[in-house]
Amino acid sequence: MERFIRSILRTTPSRVARVAINGTGAFCACVLVWEHLVTIQLSEGPSMYPTFNPRGDWLLISRMHRNGKGIEVGDVVRFNHPTFLGVHGAKRVLGMPGDFVCRDQPYSTVAGGQPDMIQVPEGHAFLVGDNLPWSRDSRTFGPVPLGLINGKIIARVWPPSKMEWVQNTMKPAELD
Repeated sequence: MERFIRSILRTTPSRVARVAINGTGAFCACVLVWEHLVTIQLSEGPSMYPTFNPRGDWLLISRMHRNGKGIEVGDVVRFNHPTFLGVHGAKRVLGMPGDFVCRDQPYSTVAGGQPDMIQVPEGHAFLVGDNLPWSRDSRTFGPVPLGLINGKIIARVWPPSKMEWVQNTMKPAELD
């Protein structure tokens, strides 16, 4: 028995070190994927209803679209909220730099009621919720700097019965 205990004590430090190094490598790989490739986040609130459930859906977010890279009109993006510190919002892109958008009154039920057209400034995006009467969006706080966009929502992953890719439902106008 004594011989067995001595052999364990001799080999344990190298095994512990090997497990610690492997664990550290796995942790670093997970952090890199989580911070730079994809992340999962719970959505809450009524502003994106019916696209997302007001009580919360778990969303898969591509972090490769940070700072507005590869974002198009109609995409749903996650951004750092400009008026609430530390809060992430999810909204649909209605206008990119240089686009003209109709700026309705916040919390209005009539889209286009007041024809107040604005041009989205360079380096900004105009973001709106799909549920206009219940959305705090660019109609309230103005166009959002592209630097605040930290991802593009690409899929709903929970609940399993509603698992699906998030579609860009806005189509470009065809002019005759």
